[in-house]
Amino acid sequence: MQTPQVRRPHAAAGAARASLIAPAPTSGSAARPLTERILDALPGRRLAWMLVWALVPWLNLIVVLGAEAFGWTTVADRSWEVANRVATSFAILLSLWGAARISDGLGQLRPALAGVVEEELPDVERLFRGVDSIAIPVILTVTVGLVLPLDEVLAGEPVGAVIQGLTWLVIGIPMATAVWVYATLQLGLYRLGRGRLTLTKYRGDRTLGLQAVGSLAFTGFWTLLGAFTPLALASSADLPSVVVTVVVLLAGIVLFFLSLRGLHRQMVTLKRRELDRARSLYEEAYRPLGQSPTLEVLQQQTGLLNAAENLEKRAERIQAWPFDEGTFARAVTIASSVVATIIARLLLAPAAL
Repeated sequence: MQTPQVRRPHAAAGAARASLIAPAPTSGSAARPLTERILDALPGRRLAWMLVWALVPWLNLIVVLGAEAFGWTTVADRSWEVANRVATSFAILLSLWGAARISDGLGQLRPALAGVVEEELPDVERLFRGVDSIAIPVILTVTVGLVLPLDEVLAGEPVGAVIQGLTWLVIGIPMATAVWVYATLQLGLYRLGRGRLTLTKYRGDRTLGLQAVGSLAFTGFWTLLGAFTPLALASSADLPSVVVTVVVLLAGIVLFFLSLRGLHRQMVTLKRRELDRARSLYEEAYRPLGQSPTLEVLQQQTGLLNAAENLEKRAERIQAWPFDEGTFARAVTIASSVVATIIARLLLAPAAL
């Protein structure tokens, strides 16, 4: 009869390490981002309020054109203004969707991780703390709201600066929340890969039970690129906007790859260990044949040799990342293209090209 497992002293050390992290969210309600709380508090359909939020940039355009008619501000290129509003509205909608999707995914990811790592659920909960923060998205929004109007201030257009700053305080909340939720996700994956949690042994799943991790990481990655790449392309005439979007994109891309390095290292280590074990068994099964290379010995060892060879092939199928190699290659290609576009945009932005 199998003896029940008992917590060893090293579990206390793991608990001590976990105590350095902020307490896990209290049970009862899942942590929800700021934008989700706002949408929950508003009456009526969520989709209607999301569309209203996405229409705020167009209201801003009407106000800007009205201010221009009174000579309070200037609009250099109306076609750029329209393209910028299209990109901003899309970024708002994608940010709202992405924050909700990542938040829901984290709620499903925590118990899934508890099944593939050697830690208790509360320790897993602590990895993704802070997704429900209100202060950080607000601080990010206010900070960016002070940066974006700088070009109007330097140009001597205080009305334009006020209009842009106030507008950003409304439309910046979804994007700042999405950025923070994305950062929370990637930081949690980084903590997971630092060795706080140890992957369990190979059970036949090529991703070692981390497929949900890879899927959620890519959801955040595509959300970030989809929301801010069009903004970077449509903000060529506004240097502060270019700088902000470029910083967000570059930081997000770097954070994505850095956050998964620890998991990559653990998966490669386990794959190497499984390969070594399979090859050791193959060598052991082959040894009698090497000592006596006869058909009789070959017939006796065929079953063991085939079994060891199958174990080796099975180990070779273990992925080095929590997603397939094709997906990773596409991510690298897209990230490289975005970085190249960002560099070109930075070079062209001062000339407003």
